[in-house]
Amino acid sequence: MLRIRLTRTGKKKQASYRVVVTDINAKRDGRIVERIGYYNPRREPTEYRIDENRALYWLSVGAQPTDAVRRLLDKQGTYERLVRLRAGEELEALVAEYQGEPEATPTATAEPEPVVAEPEAETETLAAATEPTAESAGTVADEAEAAASAVAEAVAAITTDEEE
Repeated sequence: MLRIRLTRTGKKKQASYRVVVTDINAKRDGRIVERIGYYNPRREPTEYRIDENRALYWLSVGAQPTDAVRRLLDKQGTYERLVRLRAGEELEALVAEYQGEPEATPTATAEPEPVVAEPEAETETLAAATEPTAESAGTVADEAEAAASAVAEAVAAITTDEEE
C-alpha cells in the first residue's frame, strides 16, 4: 500500500518538507516512489506546492495521504477535483483548471505557482466580504430564474426539432 506523506529536510530547527509517495512500511526519510511537492512552514506566510497531476494520479490509484498532507491537499482543492475525476471529468481539464488555463494544451508544461496560505485576519475579512446580502440574494434568484427559463426554451427547441 502506498502513502503520500512528508519527509523532513533542512537543518536542525529549520525544517522544511518534501511531499512524497512512498510505501507504507518505509522509514520517514527512507526510500520513496516519487517526489510530488514541497511544504515550507518556516516562511511567512506558509508556502507549499504539490504537483496536481501526480497527486490526482496517486490518489486515484489508491495512495492514502497522511493527515498533514490531506490538509494541504484540501487547501489546494485537490479533493474536490478528485471527486470530479471519479465522476468522469478528464484529468487534463482538471489540471488545467488548477493551473489557471482556459483549456488543457498538451504542449504546455508550466509549473503551477506556489500556494501561499492567507493570514487569519485576511481570511476573516474575506469571509465577511463574501457573505450574502439581501441585494445579492435577490440578484442570484433573478439569475437562477433566467437560467431556468433559458433551459426550458432550449428543451422546447430540442423537442420540436425531434418532432419534425
